Amino acid sequence: MKNVCVWLLSIVVLGAAVASPVWAVPPFKKAFDENYGSNEGVKKVSDELKCNVCHYGKTKKNLNDYGKALHQLLKKDNFKEERIKNEGDKVKAELEAAFKKVEGEKSKGGETFGERLKAGKAPGTPEEAK
Repeated sequence: MKNVCVWLLSIVVLGAAVASPVWAVPPFKKAFDENYGSNEGVKKVSDELKCNVCHYGKTKKNLNDYGKALHQLLKKDNFKEERIKNEGDKVKAELEAAFKKVEGEKSKGGETFGERLKAGKAPGTPEEAK
């Protein structure tokens, strides 16, 4: 019963996040986990950070360097619920291509995002919370 309550609360929170004018889109997190979840270090980081794999601070408007790199490639208008439902495979492929492309870009720490991921670290370098 407790798990059902947690599940329902998660759905409500995700629904509120999607309805608000933030950039975070749940399929991004799911696709990230599908791409990098076989790396136990990345899986642990992703489970702990959740949306903060790409964001930082208390508002989802704040993007870390990894989130900014993805934001250059992925526009939220291309990932509306209807398109995700109707073109799921195409959306997944676009997300995978974006993840692959930013792997070669450098983080603020000097390593590439791909190097950070292979080492089991969070890809982005957090900025000071606003």
